[in-house]
Amino acid sequence: MSIHISCYTTYTLTELQERLNVFSAKYPSIFPGQYELSAVCQPHPLQREVASEYGVNSCSYFVVSVVNKALEISTNEMADMIRTELGKEYVIVLLNGEIPI
Repeated sequence: MSIHISCYTTYTLTELQERLNVFSAKYPSIFPGQYELSAVCQPHPLQREVASEYGVNSCSYFVVSVVNKALEISTNEMADMIRTELGKEYVIVLLNGEIPI
């Protein structure tokens, strides 16, 4: 079973891509060896509805997939890193697209 973290943000697609470029460059030992970042996408209306349930009016989203299941950096730690990098008020982080972490 794959493990992934879905991240819904209030950033535009361009803003989010720029921030993710900085984020992944900051941690070359993590990306792509332990975790992989997906392309930045515009959320589907159903995805926007899910994000709105958690108080985020989502304009963009991305997925972080676990590559190394030894989890040297746990999914909770990765979620904290994402919130720190993007700002917790601008992102909601869901484990496997369902569970807030």
